[in-house]
Amino acid sequence: MKNKDVQKKRKPLFLPSVLSFLVLLIAAAVFGVVRYFLLTGDGATSREALFRVLWETVPALAVLLAFGLVMLILLAASVVRPLKKMRTSASRIAERVEHHEPAVAVAGAGCVGALSQTLEEEEKELSALLARVAQQTDEQVTEREKRRAALAVCAAAVPERIDLAALTYGVHTCTLHSSSVGADLCDGFALDDRRMCVAIGDVWERGLPAALFSAWLLRGLREQMHKGRSPAAALSALNKLAYERGDGMAATLFCAVLDSVSGELRYANAGHLPPVVAGETSGFLRMRAGTPLGLYADAEFTDETFALRPGQGLIAYTDGVVNAFNGREYFGYDRLLSAVGEHFGNALKTDGVAEDIALAAKDFGALKEDDCAVLALFFPAGAHRLLAPELSELEKMRELLEHWLHEDPRKKNIELACEEIFTNIVNHAGAKTIRIGCEREENSLIIRFTDDGEPFNPLQAENGEKDFYSYAEGGMGMTIIRRIAGEIFYRTQQNQNVLTVRFPVIKGI
Repeated sequence: MKNKDVQKKRKPLFLPSVLSFLVLLIAAAVFGVVRYFLLTGDGATSREALFRVLWETVPALAVLLAFGLVMLILLAASVVRPLKKMRTSASRIAERVEHHEPAVAVAGAGCVGALSQTLEEEEKELSALLARVAQQTDEQVTEREKRRAALAVCAAAVPERIDLAALTYGVHTCTLHSSSVGADLCDGFALDDRRMCVAIGDVWERGLPAALFSAWLLRGLREQMHKGRSPAAALSALNKLAYERGDGMAATLFCAVLDSVSGELRYANAGHLPPVVAGETSGFLRMRAGTPLGLYADAEFTDETFALRPGQGLIAYTDGVVNAFNGREYFGYDRLLSAVGEHFGNALKTDGVAEDIALAAKDFGALKEDDCAVLALFFPAGAHRLLAPELSELEKMRELLEHWLHEDPRKKNIELACEEIFTNIVNHAGAKTIRIGCEREENSLIIRFTDDGEPFNPLQAENGEKDFYSYAEGGMGMTIIRRIAGEIFYRTQQNQNVLTVRFPVIKGI
């Protein structure tokens, strides 16, 4: 409506002026021709008539010339200048579209000015649209940056994988993040040569604040546990600190300490879901529910104990596992128990259990709304000892093997192989500690050495028949071990060498 009003207002300015100029020009021409013929009819010569006509029409021509200049000025103001402004405006619009910047308004006049005014209005609308798009894009970029920051904090505080394998225990975790980045947390760390602490929890928020709170909780838990406190005392101290923060953040947390010699599991719970005790038969660990951290200043927590038998394990998880939804039903606790029973194995086959269970929930429908984390703790079926990396410890190792093997007819061969392995570690690994463990799997006997020395795979030594004098260059020990043992496995985990020897079955034992 505004453009039409402008057009009606500007239209009489230019068109009547052009018509007036043309009428005057034609009138002057007609007057000159008529006057010329009248003068020649009265007896004047053609030259006299022409000069007379010019003399009489010069003033009129001067007026017409002045009028024409005025018309040119009006033409420039009404057409040329608005066209230039239109071109400038169009260029600006193109630049704003390219760079997502606000546009600058222009003005025009006359008939073309109406079009320029229309273009101005369109430019303003386009500028407003581009501004909204730019703002939305900035918000999306900000959200992406926040998610990347949250993931970075989560990765630093809670790695997607924690793999702590040793003779006395095994701890494996798997954390899978959803698009909204929750703050599931899990951790596993040694308190001393005998005890291992594990923890798993879930912050009741999402995004960067939750990730930062999760990192704060894990750091605080390690500090409390390394002070020698029990799980309940550590949770109580963390709860008080979380409440005093005053930011409204809260989290569930399950904390447990495993004695790797006795198998005793001492634990306390702050509102987290009950873990699964895995073994030949699996079931949920009975425990007090407790109160999530950060809700009440005076929340109380209680230490409880459970004796893990050799070969058993503990599978802890966050609600993202059991709440995985496929559009029709939830993953639930029954499927969780089935997944534990399917993937839990003996001590040599447990590395991927946490990841297998997490992926089973993901494949079912997790990671759409919530993270999921799984922690697997294993108490191997066998005995173990920590030895100093000194040859004088050979006698202690022989006594251990004598106690472990007792009347086993393989005892002498196993002792010989173990002495070769222990001597190699002492002489070549530069280790500070050596662990030796023994466990039975049906009729097979498994001996495992773990040391913190330089990475070295003894299985890469030459494997083949040599004459006696060739062994002066080395390799006799591994040849003896290969002939005695049924299978030998080597791997490095958490900067440790792990050599596992499985001795063959002997009938009748």
